[in-house]
Amino acid sequence: MITSGSRRSVWSSTAGLSLLLFILIMAASSIPFITELQSRINDTYIRLAPRPYSPSSVVLVLVDDDSLRQYGRWPWSRTLLAQLVHNAGSAGASVIGVDVLLTEPQSPEADLALRKALQEGPHVVLVDKVGTYPEGPRWLEPIPEFRTANVSVGQVAAPLDRDGVCRRFLPFELTADGSRWAFAVEEARWIAPQRTTSFLNAYGIDEPKHTGAFTIASPVLIPIAYRRDRFHTVSAARVLQGHDLEQLAGHPVLIGFGSTEISDRLMTPISGELPTAGVEINAQILDSILSAREVREAPSWLTLVLGLVSCPLLIALFRRLHSWPSVTLVFLIGMVVYGVAFLTFVLGSYLMQVGSILTAVILAPLMTSSADFLVVERSLTLQLRELQRWLFSLNRRSGAQTSGLSWKLKTLEHLQAELGALYELHQALLESTQDAVAIFDGEDQLILRNQHFAALLETPPGRPVQLVEILSRLTASGEAVDHGNLDEEVLIRGSLYAGRTAALPPTTMSPRGGTILTLTSLQTRQERDRARAEALGFLTHELRTPLASIQQFAELLMRYPDSPSCIGAPETIFRESKRLLALISSYLDVLRLDAGARPLRTDDVDMEAVVTDVFDILRPLAAAAEMKLRLVAGMAVTAIGDGPLLTGAVLNLVSNAIKYGTPGSEIHVCCEAAEQVVVLRVSNEALTISEDDLPRLFEAHYRSPSAEATAPGWGLGLAFVKRIAEKHGGSVCATSQGSRIAFEMYLPARAVIPVAGELA
Repeated sequence: MITSGSRRSVWSSTAGLSLLLFILIMAASSIPFITELQSRINDTYIRLAPRPYSPSSVVLVLVDDDSLRQYGRWPWSRTLLAQLVHNAGSAGASVIGVDVLLTEPQSPEADLALRKALQEGPHVVLVDKVGTYPEGPRWLEPIPEFRTANVSVGQVAAPLDRDGVCRRFLPFELTADGSRWAFAVEEARWIAPQRTTSFLNAYGIDEPKHTGAFTIASPVLIPIAYRRDRFHTVSAARVLQGHDLEQLAGHPVLIGFGSTEISDRLMTPISGELPTAGVEINAQILDSILSAREVREAPSWLTLVLGLVSCPLLIALFRRLHSWPSVTLVFLIGMVVYGVAFLTFVLGSYLMQVGSILTAVILAPLMTSSADFLVVERSLTLQLRELQRWLFSLNRRSGAQTSGLSWKLKTLEHLQAELGALYELHQALLESTQDAVAIFDGEDQLILRNQHFAALLETPPGRPVQLVEILSRLTASGEAVDHGNLDEEVLIRGSLYAGRTAALPPTTMSPRGGTILTLTSLQTRQERDRARAEALGFLTHELRTPLASIQQFAELLMRYPDSPSCIGAPETIFRESKRLLALISSYLDVLRLDAGARPLRTDDVDMEAVVTDVFDILRPLAAAAEMKLRLVAGMAVTAIGDGPLLTGAVLNLVSNAIKYGTPGSEIHVCCEAAEQVVVLRVSNEALTISEDDLPRLFEAHYRSPSAEATAPGWGLGLAFVKRIAEKHGGSVCATSQGSRIAFEMYLPARAVIPVAGELA
C-alpha cells in the first residue's frame, strides 16, 4: 500500500531530478560537441528532405575538364572569357554572374574585349572577396575598367562552421564605402528585387539600412536552403562554340569553375565523395532566394519550453522502466523526437534544436538509475549493519569498521562463508544419492531438485514447475499415475523407476510444508532380469544340441559297449564337449565384458588359424548335414582383438550356416583386409531371405520366416556375433544374391601377408 508520505517523496524526488536534468541539458547546449551534434542532425534533415516540386531556374556554365582540354589550361585570355559572356548574353540570359576573380589586368586588347562584352549584354555581377596577406586582410576587387554601369559587384565570403562545413552565408559584408551584398544576393536583386527584399526581411535585414558607411556592426548569417537535386549545367566549351544556347534563354546564369583542378570547393551538407564547387554554393543561395525557400532556426523560448516539459516526463517514465525496456525506450523516444523535428523542417522550414532534448533522453535513464542506486545503497548499508550484528552474535567474530567499503565487503564475506558451508552440506547430501529427488512447497511449486532429477525430467532452472505437471509425465502400467500419494513403479522415457511421495514438514523455505518426490531407478533389476533371460535362452538354444549328442553316445556306450557303432563314440563325445565348452566360454566372456569383470584383449589374432580350429570342431556336424567347409584362398590376415571371442563369433557364423544351409552345398569362408579393416565372410546356399529381413537378422530373438520353417531356434546366435564385433569396434552385415547368403564381420586389422592355397 502506497501512503501519502511515500507518494510525496516520489513526487519530490522526481521534481528534483527533473530540475537537475533541465540544468544539465541547458549547460550542455553550449558544449562544442552538442552544437556539432545539432549541426549534423540538421544536415540529415537536408539530405532526407524531399526535392522541391519545380526544378531550379538557375543555369551553371562551368569551365570543366572538357573546356580545359579544348581551350588550354587556366587562366584563359580575357578575349575568350569575353566571348563566353557575349554568347551567354546573346542567348537571352536574364542576369549573368561571373564567379571569377578579375583583380589583375591582362593585355589592353583582352581587357577591352571583356569590358565591351560586359557592357553589351544583360546585367553582369562580378565577384570580390577579402584576401589574407601578411600585412592584413585586403579586398580583392575587379579592376576599375570592368566597373561599368552595367556591372555590379558581390562578395563571396564563405563562413565555415567548427567542423569545416559551409551551412550559412553572409548576406552582406562591411566596407569603407558601406555594405556590400553577397554575390548571389546582388544577382537576385537585379532579377527579383521585391522577392529579394522579402527574403532578407524574413531574417531581420533591412536593405536600405546598409547603404552607408559603418564603423560597428554585428554579422548576420543566413542558413542556406540546400536542394538535393542538381542544377542544370552547360559546359563553357559548348557555349563558346555556340551550342546549347537555347538552354540559357530567360534564366539567371552563373559562370564559374567545375573542374576539380581549379575550382574552390567546400564541404556542404549535401556533398558526396567530393566537396561542392563554390559556384554551385552560390547557385544554391540564389535559388533559395528566387524560390522563397527559407530555413529558420526555432526560437530559443521554444527550446526552453520543450526542455521544461520533456524533463519531468522523461524522469517519470524512466523511473517506471528498467533494464532492457529502458534501452528500447531510449531508442524509440529518440526516433520520435527526430521524426517530429524532421517533419517540422519539411513542413515549416524550421530547424528545431533537438540536440539538448536528445541529450535529456540519454541522461534521464542514467540519472534515474543513479538515484535508484543511491536508495538501494542506503538500504543495503542498513541491512548490512543488522547482518553484521547477527554474525557477531552468532560466531563471536571481531567487530568490523563502521565506515568505508571494507566493512561491507568483510560482512558479505562472513555471510558467504556461513551460507556457503550450509549450502555445500545440503548440496552434498542431495547429490550423493543416486535417486532423483525434488522438493515442492505447500502450493506444489518446485523449490529444490538435484541434478539427477533435472536431467531425468528435463526441468530447466528458472522455469516454474508444479508437482501436477511432473506426475502427469509419469505412467504406471500404461496409465497416468494418481495425483495423490505415489508409491508404485512408473515409466519415464521407457525406463522403469520406483516412485514415492512423502509429506514435508514446514520449513523456512516452505512454511506451509510441502512434498518430497523420490524416483529410484530400477534399471539394475531390469538388466539382471534381461541377463537371466538371455542366459536361459542361450542354454536352451545353444547347449541343447551338443548335450543331446553327448547323452546319446554315452547311452550307446553304456548299453552296447562292444557294438561296432561305438567305435567313434568317444571322439564324438570329445568333439561335442569341445564345441560346448567353446560356446560356454565365449558367452561367459561377453557377459564378463558387459559387467566390467574382464578387459577386452588386444592381441594379434591369426584369422586363418581361428577358421581352421572352427572347421576342426564343426566338420563332423557339416558332414552329417552333407555339407563341405571350404576356406577360400586369399590373404593371411591378422586382426587385433580377443582370440576366444573371435573364435566364438566364427563358430556361431559357421554353425548358423550349417544349421540353415541347403544339404549337399558348400560353405565358403573368406578372410580379406582392406584399408586397415579385416573382413570375415561366411557364405552358403540357403532359402531366399527378403531384402527387408536382412537388416533384422542380427536382432536378438528375431528369425526370418524361412528360418522358422527350416529349424527350431531362439534367434540369439547372430545377435551374439554382433555383440562380439561391436566390442572390437567393428560391425556386421548380411547380403543376399539369389539363394546365396553371405554374413560379413568387420574387424580392425594389423597386417596383410599374401599367401596361396585353399583349405578344405
